[in-house]
Amino acid sequence: MDNREKLNSLIAAACEAVGAELVEFDMFKAGKREVLRIYIDKANGVDVEDCAAVSRRLSDALDQDESLIEGAFTLEVSSPGIDRPLKSTRDFERNLNQLLRITRETGKPLTGTLTAVDEQNLALSVKGVTDAVLVSRSEILSAKVEVQF
Repeated sequence: MDNREKLNSLIAAACEAVGAELVEFDMFKAGKREVLRIYIDKANGVDVEDCAAVSRRLSDALDQDESLIEGAFTLEVSSPGIDRPLKSTRDFERNLNQLLRITRETGKPLTGTLTAVDEQNLALSVKGVTDAVLVSRSEILSAKVEVQF
């Protein structure tokens, strides 16, 4: 198992212990330090305590194997945020029945409630349209949850 796989396994275990789901993680250099940035989510949303719990568990695990991240590093754990672009099938599944704003290759935005998702398509209920609008995932440039007040 290489370092990336070990790191992924440690992150998944820390998330699972808190009842959170890993949305994505990224590791990059910021000056002389490595930054490990992790985004987590839960069915009812993530709070500061969830982020702190994942951070503590993961930090303890990383301290046990210093070869995974050499030298000084910064660990950041947060929610993905409401304006984060949806990318993976799981991102869309988490947002079923939410209002989405989708920009397609044509450049024309489409806003509708996500009613179904699979690997190839999204189905949206669009105001003023009787049938579900099917959008191919391959033609989506960006998709975000439309915030409603």
